[in-house]
Amino acid sequence: MSVHGQNHRIIIGVDYGTTYTGISYVDSLKSGIADVQVIRSWPGKIGDSVWKTPSRIAYEFENRDCKTNQFGYQVNAKMKSYSWTKLLLDGKTSLTKYDDPELAKAEDSGMLNIPKKLDPSQVAGDYLREVYTWTLNQLETRVSKEIIDITPFEFWITIPAIWSDKAKAATKKAARTAGFASRPGDTMFMIPEPEAASLATLKGLIQNGSTLQVKSGDGVLVCDCGGGTVDITTYKILGTVPQLSFEELVEGAGGKCGSTYIDRQFHQWMSGKFGSAFDNLKYEKRGPGSAFMKDFEEHKCDFGSSDDLDHIYEIRLVMDVPDSEYYDQDESVVKVTGHQMLEFFNPVISKITALLSQQIEKARRAEATCNINVGALDVNRIIDVKIIQRLILVGGFGDSPHLNNTLRKWCDRQEKLRLLCPEHPQAAIARGAALRGLENIVPVRRRSRRHYGTTIMMPFREGIDPEGDMCYHDWDDQKFCRGIMVWHVAKGATIDKDTIISVPGRFVHVEGSSLRRTVRLYSCSFEKGPERLSDPGVEEVGVLIHTLTDLDLEQFESKRKDNKRFFRVTYKFEVLLGAKEGLLQFRVMHDGREMGKCEIDYAND
Repeated sequence: MSVHGQNHRIIIGVDYGTTYTGISYVDSLKSGIADVQVIRSWPGKIGDSVWKTPSRIAYEFENRDCKTNQFGYQVNAKMKSYSWTKLLLDGKTSLTKYDDPELAKAEDSGMLNIPKKLDPSQVAGDYLREVYTWTLNQLETRVSKEIIDITPFEFWITIPAIWSDKAKAATKKAARTAGFASRPGDTMFMIPEPEAASLATLKGLIQNGSTLQVKSGDGVLVCDCGGGTVDITTYKILGTVPQLSFEELVEGAGGKCGSTYIDRQFHQWMSGKFGSAFDNLKYEKRGPGSAFMKDFEEHKCDFGSSDDLDHIYEIRLVMDVPDSEYYDQDESVVKVTGHQMLEFFNPVISKITALLSQQIEKARRAEATCNINVGALDVNRIIDVKIIQRLILVGGFGDSPHLNNTLRKWCDRQEKLRLLCPEHPQAAIARGAALRGLENIVPVRRRSRRHYGTTIMMPFREGIDPEGDMCYHDWDDQKFCRGIMVWHVAKGATIDKDTIISVPGRFVHVEGSSLRRTVRLYSCSFEKGPERLSDPGVEEVGVLIHTLTDLDLEQFESKRKDNKRFFRVTYKFEVLLGAKEGLLQFRVMHDGREMGKCEIDYAND
């Protein structure tokens, strides 16, 4: 037990990003955002302190000069290393119009590779193990090993809000593999990245009495631009005193169109200009973490600080190609103009502004639509209101001068919309994650980003239902059609801590057989949920596996058939959508009692 009492703990925010990872921490005896500290010293980084360390790992077994695995700034350009692994945790989810269309090609070209015989969760876990070990090292130095040994940790792991349920579970698995919440008494929870960023930024505004201070009724659009993903979430402020209170106004949106999209655009340009001379270079020479890409990263981060598009950016790379307007053979540098850099940025910024426009329109309709009863009719009235007053830009990509400049101009074209980029936006997510544990601030209501449902059987309709979906019911041998979707929670539906999907379970049980059951859970991100399992857009979340225990079969209808006794068993299983853990939770119920354990086996890719 902690020296300060049973509830004393150290709360740690873990912002595991595609390109960089940050750690924050705060003692539970502290009181606010100003008390949240960020680890700014990382191994391999000499000189200035930094907010994050690269999400990169080099394995000892693949690098002859390494005695141990190397991570972050320890990894140099000569090592065989792995970056952007986080994207592979959600790698097989169907692409949307807001995702980088070249993402699949990047995996094929080696930009998203991992060691053979390892899966993405294992590689992510190996990297996070190094982060966890360093975090312990830093806390023991700053707090003392004696106190750390007896004080529980409460971890808050950030995840993209656009992540699939399987990707969220894979992230948690990787964190557990790494050692997070492995000590007795330690706990771990998940929090969406834009929600964490909102907490840090809004609390900072309220606490500092800024001229941009938010007030009750304001709409705030949070744009989390990271290395791999962009998450857009709209919140309505419900109150600021005595505690910040807010709700998600509409379901958020996003895509895999973060700053690494620009890197892939650059690689595509290089391939087009230099062909096999570039494509056949070793991965260590041209991939993430190489000296070549570090040069490009510096220019990318600086782009927009000057209006001179004729400026030539030089990027070191030895290639066997002649002199040209794009390559200086004597100096071994690639030459890229500001005009071309602009072309690298344009696709991702177009997707970001499209996502922002979509959210503003959804928020406007959600706030301005009211139902007026006229006799027996409901009439929708749309009022032209400006619900969104602030656009908060956070995430590592949020530091980009060009992104800032472009979005500021975009905001100027939107009436009453003001851009706010907090100081050190790359640290906002990690700080907000720790603040979530410290102050227990959660949105009053969230919105479901997808439909969730199961299938049922319906009486077969001759000439209407597909013959391939026809089956005979075990109870009375009647013709039924299987694969009919029932969406228990609609996309955009309100979710709070008590929101539950309650699904009736019915099956014919043969006396003496197992009471272990499986039910498949499905989701869909389309605006309207399809009617049939075979329709486009329906994705399997996973198989709910549950065993009914302590069940009195005599309470159910039964009959004898073929010298066997059959029971028509009814029960229900529940899926908890708003659990504090940040992942789907499950239980099996009958007559108000929990009747067994339920777990999910997430769908294979």
